[in-house]
Amino acid sequence: MTLRLDDTTAYVYSPAIILAVNVAMATGRPLLIAGNPGTGKTTLAANVAKLLGWKFYSCVVTSRTRAQDLMWKFDALRRLSDAQASMHSAGSLRPRAAYLEPQALWWAFDADTASRRGAGPAQADVPPASDPQAAVESLCAVVLLDEIDKAEPDVPNDLLEALDAERFTVDALDSPLQVCGRRERVLMMITTNGERELPAAFMRRCVVLKLEPPTANQLVEIANDRFGSERAATHRAIAERLVHLRELSRQQNLREPSTAEYLDALAACERLQVDHRSPRWALLEQTLLWKRDLPLPDANM
Repeated sequence: MTLRLDDTTAYVYSPAIILAVNVAMATGRPLLIAGNPGTGKTTLAANVAKLLGWKFYSCVVTSRTRAQDLMWKFDALRRLSDAQASMHSAGSLRPRAAYLEPQALWWAFDADTASRRGAGPAQADVPPASDPQAAVESLCAVVLLDEIDKAEPDVPNDLLEALDAERFTVDALDSPLQVCGRRERVLMMITTNGERELPAAFMRRCVVLKLEPPTANQLVEIANDRFGSERAATHRAIAERLVHLRELSRQQNLREPSTAEYLDALAACERLQVDHRSPRWALLEQTLLWKRDLPLPDANM
């Protein structure tokens, strides 16, 4: 399915974003979305799923995440506890499938085997798993792997088979199971803040989209969509101020204020009835946009 330029109700799409999403869907390759925090990387994935009417599964990657954690998790501690209990009773230990919890990639690739935790027809004592996106009536899914650059360096390489062939093996079962997806049914979207260089083999398998910070006009468009256009003058004034602070931060090699912080500032102005020309705005700006001990730059609004 193709995203059109008029599909922008909840997310402001540039032609570059639309092209990158369409290229990823046409090639069956993951879309790697790079950009500074707050540029809308995570929001883009959720919105694409909504526009397509597809299921949306997401995983936030941390320094402790293994590639397997994006496919399934095995509760070895609970199984050990049950094994010890079965030694002192007449009961038998349940199949290993009962201790498996399918994760995003498994649900997206094959929801049927995920719902059965990989159990066979004869393993009736394995409770079904609950699809977190069961309410969405679609055979297709968008998968978000958020902040892949926070993972250990071997994790992206351990994902190569899942990314390239859309398959992986669940070897934690009594009998290993190969889970296979279909390219036309799965759109994988991966975000990176650029904190760590990703392996070349991983990059070769991705379509890459670099999200630049929104311009003042784009910020106003986002704000008007979120809050309505009644306070458009305030939206523009604060947007232009944020762009100015962003440029000063860049010159001083400091963290730049983000779109999310811009929206927080607008929400605070609306709820607290603070006008961008009032004396209280300087304190709010320091608290929500500048956020550092350095003196607040002179306002140009």
